[in-house]
Amino acid sequence: MYRRIAAVSIILFALQHIIRIIYSLGYHLQFYQHYPGACYEVNGIDFGAGDFDITQDGMTFITSGWNMNIFSDSFQDYYHKNDITGAIYLLRVSGNGSTPMKLDIISRDALFKLDSFRPRGISVYPNMSTGKHILFVVNHPPKEVNRVEKFEFDPLNSVLHHIKSYTSDKLRLVYDIQALGEDSFYATNILYENKVRFFMILELFSLMPWSSVVHYKEETGFHDVLTGLTSTSGIFLSGCGTYVYVLLCMSSEVRVYTRHKDHTLVLQQVYPLLSHPDNGLVDPVTGDLYIGTHPIAYQFINHLDRPNKFKAASQVLQLRTKDGLIVAVTELFYDDGDLISGSSTAVVYNKSLIVGSTVDKLILCQLNIPV
Repeated sequence: MYRRIAAVSIILFALQHIIRIIYSLGYHLQFYQHYPGACYEVNGIDFGAGDFDITQDGMTFITSGWNMNIFSDSFQDYYHKNDITGAIYLLRVSGNGSTPMKLDIISRDALFKLDSFRPRGISVYPNMSTGKHILFVVNHPPKEVNRVEKFEFDPLNSVLHHIKSYTSDKLRLVYDIQALGEDSFYATNILYENKVRFFMILELFSLMPWSSVVHYKEETGFHDVLTGLTSTSGIFLSGCGTYVYVLLCMSSEVRVYTRHKDHTLVLQQVYPLLSHPDNGLVDPVTGDLYIGTHPIAYQFINHLDRPNKFKAASQVLQLRTKDGLIVAVTELFYDDGDLISGSSTAVVYNKSLIVGSTVDKLILCQLNIPV
C-alpha cells in the first residue's frame, strides 16, 4: 500500500511539473502588436545582435554570431552553411540613422582564435577621458571551455586589442557579464552542465537550481556569490553601483540585490514578469530597466532550432524603479516576429529604442511616447 501511495505521489509530482512547463511555453498566449513609434532594421548585422552595451555618448558595442553546444544539429548546419562568424560591432547612435561597423580584433594570444569566437554577453567599463574602453565579452568557443575575453578599444583606429582570456571551473555555461572595474566583473552561469546537450536540456526544463553568479577580482580570483538559482540569464548594475539586477529566464522573474563592498549580494526583491527575460540594460539617468524578453517561449525554442524557418515573438519591457526597487512594468514594444524575432536585449537612448535579438537582427524605433 505504501509503495502504491509513493508511486502515485511521484507520478502526480511529475505530471504537475510537466503541466507547469507546458503552460510556461505559452501555447495559450495571444498578444497584440504595437511599437512606440516608427521602427526600422539596422543594416549591416545579419545574424544576431545578442547583447550590447552603450556608453554615455552613444557608442554601442554589439555581439553577433552567437553559438553554443546546446543548440541543435539543424542550427549548427544553418550556422556553418551560411558562413556565420562571431564578431563585435560598433554602432554610434544618432538621430539621423547609423550603420554599424564590424570591429577588427588584434590578438597576440595563441589561446584566442577568431575562427572560434562565439560571443554572447558584453559589458563595457568606460574610460570617457581617453575613449579607450575596456570590454568584457562572454565567449563560447566550440568544444572548448567557456571563457571571458577582455578587450581594449582603440578609438583612433576603431579596433579591439585582445588583452586577456579568463577561464575557471567556476565558469560553466556562461551567459552574461557585468563589468565592475578594469579587471573585475560578475558573470552568470545559465546552466551548470556545459558539454552534453541532452543533460543541458534536462537541467533547463527540470528547473534544477544549479545556476549561479560568480565574481572575479584579480586579487581573489573566481568565487560564487549566488547559487541555487534557475536559468540565470542577464545581469546588470544600477548607475549608483549599489543594486544588482539578475534575470531568471525560466522562472520569469527579476531579482534585485544590494551589493556590498566585498561584492557579496543580498536579496532585496523578487519581481515576477510573466514573460521570459533574456537581457537588458539600466538607464543611467532614470534607473529604469529595459529588458528584451521571450513572451511565447515555444516560438523562441523553434526559432533557435531553425532560424530560417520559424519566427519568434519579441517584447521589450520597461521596469520602473524607485530607490533601486522595481515598482511598475510597461510593455514598450511587441512584435509577432515579422520585424524582429527573439528579442534579447534593449535600451533607450536619445529618444530611440534599440532592440537586439539572439540570432536575427537589430532594430531602432523612434520613441513617440513618454518613458
